[in-house]
Parts: sequence; structure tokens; C-alpha cells
Amino acid sequence: MDAPSPTGLPAASSFTTTPRGARAEIRAVLLYALWAGLALLANALGIATLPTGAGLILIAGIALTGGLFVGLTRIPGDEQPTVSTIIAAQVLMGLIWATLYAYFTSGTPMLAAGMYASVIGFGLHATAEILRGERQRLLASNAELQKELARVQRRAERDQLTNSYGRRSILDMLAREKARAERTSDPLCVCLLDIDHFKDMNDRFGHVTGDRILAAFARRVRGALRTMDSVNSNGLGSAMGRVGGEEFIVVLPLTSLRGALRSAERIRKAIVRRPFEGLHQVTVSIGIAELRPGETVSSLIDRADQALSGARNAGRNRVHCATLDGGPNAIVMPDMSATG
Repeated sequence: MDAPSPTGLPAASSFTTTPRGARAEIRAVLLYALWAGLALLANALGIATLPTGAGLILIAGIALTGGLFVGLTRIPGDEQPTVSTIIAAQVLMGLIWATLYAYFTSGTPMLAAGMYASVIGFGLHATAEILRGERQRLLASNAELQKELARVQRRAERDQLTNSYGRRSILDMLAREKARAERTSDPLCVCLLDIDHFKDMNDRFGHVTGDRILAAFARRVRGALRTMDSVNSNGLGSAMGRVGGEEFIVVLPLTSLRGALRSAERIRKAIVRRPFEGLHQVTVSIGIAELRPGETVSSLIDRADQALSGARNAGRNRVHCATLDGGPNAIVMPDMSATG
């Protein structure tokens, strides 16, 4: 049996009988039983005359078909007729009973007219219930599809190992932040992070350990970024993405070069503070670049990469930045005492 919709109405895609559908069928049986009672009462009061034989046939027919409809609601599972089929049959039988009553009876036609009106009203009401249930089912299904689509999109934009943004997602985010920074004339910085000697650790301790180090590294960086975002009142948080095997990029909106240096040094200290996995000492080299007027995303990243190369060449475990006025590849070493 299909599950009921959130409103308890039958799902119109299959119209399998549900408790609400069963109630609709029982209402029809009660309606036709009421007809029989009114027909007998009208005959007893002399309002409308119905031959005894015809009355018995109608009453027996209504009772038998009513019992059949009630019995159909008790059939289990997929063997059950659909709600729409049973309701259509009930409306058809109601029209037949009303027509036979109108044919055999003599006297006022009001009761027969009421029978026609009630069976048509029942059919319309039952159909409206089905359509309302189908609408609710479709709305619920659409909401669930939207949630699933959002989950798929989140999984697609994330690097599954480190739970960081993937390369494409973080670069798209950087492009959006660049456009915003150009509109508002606000500063924007990027940091390129590279785990020092990661390939050697990966070869020495194995890929499983290497993957755990990558995941733990990303967690520590995110923790440092959250700490900085919590004291940043600009409303635009930082974002980190994985752009290579052991290389990451951090986007820092509304952050000047000096602020980016402080952020990068906080990240560096968070990484070196204690060994990973309790055994492996890990360090990180970081290159920073601040967006220049009219600069492209590619040029900004290239300058940050040049700064990162400078940090590696200077001995690793340090932060270098590209200056705004010293050319696209100019590398300087920040005064760490001023940026801690």
C-alpha cells in the first residue's frame, strides 16, 4: 500500500486506497443506505409510492453493493482497487439506483432529484479530495527533491576528504568576491597554503596516514578561520578550498594585506602548535596577495603563488606576501613580531 501524503489523502499517482479513501467509500455506502431509508419513509407516509417488489430489489441491491464496497477496503496491499476506481463505481451505482427509483416510484420527484444531486455532489467532493491530496503529495515531493538537490550540490562543491570547497567552487567564489570588491573598493586578499614536505610524509607513512593528515590540516585551518571570523564584524566570512594535492587557497574578503598577514600567521601557528595524529610534526608555507585595481583572478593567484614559492625557498614554515607596489612577483618577508 502506498504511503499517505502529508495530509493523509491518497496519492493520486496510484490512488491506492488509504484510510481517507476508505472513509470516502463508507460515506457513499451510508449515503445510499440513507436513500433506502428515505424511500421507505416516503412510501410509508404516502409521499411517493414504490411497488413492494421494486423497493425490495433496490434495498437488496444497495445493501449488496454497499457490502461489496466495504469489503473492497479490507483487501490488503496492492491487490486493492484504486480509490478513483471505487469512487467512480460508487457514483455509477448511485446514478443507477436513483434512475431505477425515479422509474418505479410515483408521486413527488423531489426525492429522486435529491438522490441525483447527492450522488453528483459526492462524486465531486471525492474527486476534489483526491486532487487536493495529489497536490499535497506533489508539493511534498517537490520539497524533498529540492532538499536532495541541495545535498547533491553541497557534495559536488566540496572536497570529500577535507570537507573544503573544491577547486572550481572556491575559484567561482573568489571571482564573485573580486567583482564585489571592485564595486565597493573594499580590500580582498588570498592566501595559498602548502603543507611542507607532504609528499615525503605520504611516501614514508602511506596514503592512509597522508589522507588523515590532510583532513586534520583542513580542520585546523577552518578552526583558525572561524576564530578570526568570530571577531570580524564585516559580515563576510573567509572561505577555504583545496586546489591541489596538498595545496589550499583561503579567500579573505574585506581584508587588507596586513590583516591577511595576521590571519596567515594564526593559521601557521595553529598547524605547528602540536603534532598531527600525535606523531607527525606538520608545518605550512603560506603566500599572500592582495587584489590590485583592475587585476584578474589569475594574476592575483599567480602573485600569491610566487609569494608561496618565496616562503618555500626561504626555508618553509613561514608566511610571505606579494607587495602591491613592488611588481607582480615581488616577495617580502613580513615582520612577524608585528603580525602575531
